[in-house]
Amino acid sequence: MQIAFHLGAHATDDGALLKVLHQNRATLGEQAIAVPGPEAYPDLLRMAARGFAGQPAPSGQERAALLSHLAPAPEAGPAPERLVLSFESFLGFAQDAAGVEGFYPAAEARARVLGDLFAGHDLQLFFCLRNPVTLLPALDLRRRARGLSGLTLSPDDLPAWSGLAAALRRALPGARLAFWCDEDAPVVWHRILRAVAGFDEASDLQGALDYPAAMLEADPEAARDLRAWFEARRPASDLERAKALRSRLAQMSPPPVVSAGLAGWTPGDIARVTAAYDEDCARIARMPGVSFVLPPGP
Repeated sequence: MQIAFHLGAHATDDGALLKVLHQNRATLGEQAIAVPGPEAYPDLLRMAARGFAGQPAPSGQERAALLSHLAPAPEAGPAPERLVLSFESFLGFAQDAAGVEGFYPAAEARARVLGDLFAGHDLQLFFCLRNPVTLLPALDLRRRARGLSGLTLSPDDLPAWSGLAAALRRALPGARLAFWCDEDAPVVWHRILRAVAGFDEASDLQGALDYPAAMLEADPEAARDLRAWFEARRPASDLERAKALRSRLAQMSPPPVVSAGLAGWTPGDIARVTAAYDEDCARIARMPGVSFVLPPGP
């Protein structure tokens, strides 16, 4: 079976990906794609926690029972051939997601546990990257909300996302890895949904415009216009959808200004970190066994 696991990062789509796929689980089920809801995850996480604690890998019988629970055979329709999972804290909790030692420093060990849970299956991992300039303040807020000290990383101490990609490759050399940038996600949202779930390109999923339209939440009329435009034209390919979203969003909302950073960061720091992030994403895209979801060219 194909196992597609969306692993984060925190403070990217905030559950939007799994929400739209679960909303369409009946349609996806007709294409032999299983998208379990939150009620199916406790057994998976309990078994994973055993591995995180250093206990032996689950037996073949335990793995088979877990898979049957996550992707049960339907009463009607094809048996599942692809299982789609999403849990942003599998590689680490938000408060531990960034430090001088790296992004998600426990990722390599935890990914090995994931490999143990689904040994013998076609494992595919999906991850959304985000510019540290805007990601770190969001993680800082989550730390403070839990009563923890804030992040104090300087621009010179920042980890590289390519370190996480390399850790996942070391842990699971046979797995397929796919990445995209949070900054591009509204434009390539349909491609992301299809990459993760593997459904037919012409499928028209309910709620597939919710995430891009949220970029226009300050202008409800623009959001309605976006939905009306897609309803009237119904682009049938990922490329058509991406080009349309890029054009419509550019017309309806100004491009975001990259500004944030942690306390004490200067505009020069922000520009330097953003440039380094762009270079790091390009480095990841060149890694063997890695695919990168990119917006369409001009």
